[in-house]
Amino acid sequence: MKKLCSSIVILLTVFLMGCASNSSSVPEQEKKTAPSYKSEKSASRFDDWKYKGFGMNLPEWVDAAVDGRIEKTAKLLNRNPEQIEILTETGINVDQSEDKLKNQIPQDSKLIEGFWVRLNTQVNKTDEPYITILIYEK
Repeated sequence: MKKLCSSIVILLTVFLMGCASNSSSVPEQEKKTAPSYKSEKSASRFDDWKYKGFGMNLPEWVDAAVDGRIEKTAKLLNRNPEQIEILTETGINVDQSEDKLKNQIPQDSKLIEGFWVRLNTQVNKTDEPYITILIYEK
């Protein structure tokens, strides 16, 4: 019985210490969620991309490819600009943007890169935030 009482006292003490360490004042919490504080996410053009969940950084060529800048994309991929073709399509999700590209794929062409990104909708207001990018060798 004595062990049971001491166990309950220890558990209550740990619980109360945990609650005390997590409490913060209301003004402090309001500062954290105030819209005047810009987060890293709102400053970024893209907020999600292929393999981001595995820690992969956004490849440099993606921004140029989304904008249709063939010369810059080719340079970043160490290719000749006359030898590549960039295809992009938007959608409400990755599957839709990929489906829209299916009938645009050139015959007998070699895929160099395939990637998808999601536009940050806090910065770019759009109904179709996902962009699929396919780069083919001509």
